[in-house]
Amino acid sequence: MKKIFKQLVGLSLLLTGCATSAPVMPPQQLMAQQGPARMQTMSSANDDLTTRILRDLYKDNLDDLDNGRPAEVVAMPRGGFIFEGLTAVGFVRPALYLLSDKIIKKEFNKPGVPDNVPRIDEAGLKDMIAHLQPGDIVLCGNNDSFVHSFVYLGNNEIIHALAQLDAKGNFMGVIRETLTGYIQRIHRDKFVVLRKPGMTPADVEKMRAYQTAQIGKSYDSLFLINTEDRFYCTELVWQALRRVSNPPRVYPHRAKYGWDLIKNEDYMDSPDLQTVWTYNYTRPATGLRHRYQ
Repeated sequence: MKKIFKQLVGLSLLLTGCATSAPVMPPQQLMAQQGPARMQTMSSANDDLTTRILRDLYKDNLDDLDNGRPAEVVAMPRGGFIFEGLTAVGFVRPALYLLSDKIIKKEFNKPGVPDNVPRIDEAGLKDMIAHLQPGDIVLCGNNDSFVHSFVYLGNNEIIHALAQLDAKGNFMGVIRETLTGYIQRIHRDKFVVLRKPGMTPADVEKMRAYQTAQIGKSYDSLFLINTEDRFYCTELVWQALRRVSNPPRVYPHRAKYGWDLIKNEDYMDSPDLQTVWTYNYTRPATGLRHRYQ
């Protein structure tokens, strides 16, 4: 554990432009001195470590697996050194995305855990649609693990971020499609629908406008919640919710290696979101993962 911690600190220093032999300098000044090529070379020396980090983050938090770890109570969301470095030093990310994309594509295409629970049927889908209102948050998954989320925009419309691959082997990323079309092509057997009380048509339009502006962007295989060049599913929902008046309190949780992640469980933990509808799942009590003022 100590060895991994030392490696992580070392990688964070490389990514943020710090060094023990020189004073810390802003990323912009470092780029002027060393250039993007130098920084990319430095970060590529840690490919093995980065691979382990991203694979663990994906499998523990966003894959069709139940990590079985107890929820961690976090008072305030705050990222670790590497997370902060990747968020702040934008010119490093493209090089690392080349690596992280390969890792997540490989993990995503591995055979999933066998699931004997039948997918939601037509009657269940109709019942969910009957309960939905524009602005509702839909959480879904399989095997007691919630792995996807999106905002329902009304008229059968959703915009969401997908790690699925298209015909060319690229991430689908942020796309617009129908709710029924998505449910019919993907096996999902557990659902929780949440609603922010007082959501107005103007709020929904703000969310729609924000998400529409992200269509075409790739899947965020580095899982960085405070950047907008790419998105993962729960990140896109979180960013859209921040645009409404009086946003609900939905806090990231501290995952492995100091990453701040937004998961479906973080939405279910919020006391500001009401349960509208569930399918094959009972929402846990709120306030178990985070402290709310």
